[in-house]
Amino acid sequence: MRNTQHQQHNLSLFRSLSSIPAAQTRTIDISSNNSPDIGATSSLSPLLNSQADAENFAAFVHANRHHKVKPFILKRRRQNLKTYIGNEKNIRHSPWRMNLVCQFAHGLTVPEALKQLLFCQKVKAPLVAKVIRRTANLADIRDGVQPSQLEVAECFTTHGTHLKRLKIMGRGRAGKKLRRFSHIRLVLREIDFPTKILEAKSINQKRKWLERLAIARDDYEKARVEKEELAELERLAAEVAEKQRKEKEAAKE
Repeated sequence: MRNTQHQQHNLSLFRSLSSIPAAQTRTIDISSNNSPDIGATSSLSPLLNSQADAENFAAFVHANRHHKVKPFILKRRRQNLKTYIGNEKNIRHSPWRMNLVCQFAHGLTVPEALKQLLFCQKVKAPLVAKVIRRTANLADIRDGVQPSQLEVAECFTTHGTHLKRLKIMGRGRAGKKLRRFSHIRLVLREIDFPTKILEAKSINQKRKWLERLAIARDDYEKARVEKEELAELERLAAEVAEKQRKEKEAAKE
């Protein structure tokens, strides 16, 4: 009897969560069934509508943590996320040593990656941080995505065009040495907060992702308000310039 009541409660909670509205361009349609499957996260946007919805979703996920999420759902969500590619080429540094720096940033959110690189005692750490900032700025220009909404999905180094040089050795011998160059490839991806909360194994990890979600939502709203104010000021400036132009034309006539 208790199991039946518990299943009914989970089913009602599942229906309430799956009915949360989301933007058409940020959702994935899947065939729904009557069973309370956590796969309903495919109908949620990367930034949940409110902090209350996020907390309810985290509580629902923790209560049903014994359920397994189907891999194709997570794959579809990742394919639907926005990505931004950045690179830096022909760096006079060894690819192996450059990869040591890139490992600090891989898999972290953009603010955390910049914080790690700030305290990294490597000579090329500022360069990697510069590439991350530049790519995050590109995301803000294109889609208005803030750094707190991005994570470092890929960050690695490949070989560049090495320069062959003469290596002087003992006993009158000579060999060959390489002046190594490297390229950095960086991919920033939009953070899917429902998936992160879903994959978190402990309550503390879910709580941290909820805090990051609140920070990302606040940054997004502040940036949106600033852009609206800037667009309004540009519109007023254009109206004033048009009015002055008409006055000058009237004075000439």
